[in-house]
Amino acid sequence: MEYEQLSPAYLVIKQGPQAGKRVEIWKDCTTIGRSRECDIFLEDIAVHRKQARIVFTRAGYALQDDHGSGDSIVNGRPVTEKLLRDGDTLLFGNTELTFYSHEATRPFQQPSSRGRELHIGKTLDPTASTIGKLDFTNTRGAPMSFELQPEVTIGRSRQCDIFLEDLAVSRLHATIRQLPDGRYELEDHRSVSGTLVNGKAVTRCLLKEGDIVQIGKSKLTFKRA
Repeated sequence: MEYEQLSPAYLVIKQGPQAGKRVEIWKDCTTIGRSRECDIFLEDIAVHRKQARIVFTRAGYALQDDHGSGDSIVNGRPVTEKLLRDGDTLLFGNTELTFYSHEATRPFQQPSSRGRELHIGKTLDPTASTIGKLDFTNTRGAPMSFELQPEVTIGRSRQCDIFLEDLAVSRLHATIRQLPDGRYELEDHRSVSGTLVNGKAVTRCLLKEGDIVQIGKSKLTFKRA
C-alpha cells in the first residue's frame, strides 16, 4: 500500500566529495550507496556499493541499513533501522548528510541570500522577488514545491537537482538560473522532446509569475515566494 506524502523530504550533503549538493527524496524507497544504480550515488570509497535505503512508512521516513555492518550512522550512533526526524545527521563512510522533512525549516542558503556582492553596481528589477519556486505534482498525485537555488538543473539523470523519472526527458534537459537582477531564466539544453513554457517551445526565456513549464509529462508552475 502507498501512503500519500504530505510534505517533501530531502538530504543536503554537508561533508564529503559532494558537499553542498541537495538531493530530493520523492520515491517510497530511495537507495543510497557507491553503486551508480543507487538512487543517491555517493562518490566515497568508504561507502558500500549498497549502503542503505530511506523508506516512506505510515510513521514517516525511515533509514534502513542494507549492509548489516553497523556503519550507517544517525546522530552519531550506528543503526540498522531508524525513523528519521527533521535535522537528523546521517553519516555513510566519510559523507555526512542532513535530513530535512519540512520545507519551512531549510537552514541553508536560499537564492534570496546569494552573494550580495554580485548585485553591487547592478540595477535590480524592483518587481522581481529574489526567491522563486516551482510547484508541481509528483507521479502519485502528491503536491510538491521546490524552492529555486541560484542554479537548478532538471533532467532524467539522478545527478540533476530536479530528477524526473520520464523517458521523454533528457538526462540534462534544462537549467533555471537566477540572474543578477533577481529574475529567473530557463534554458533548454537541446533536449530531444523540448521544453514548453505556457504551451510554446523555448530554448531560452525569462520566467514570469504563473508560467507553466512542461518537461516531458511533468508540468511545473513558476511562482515567487
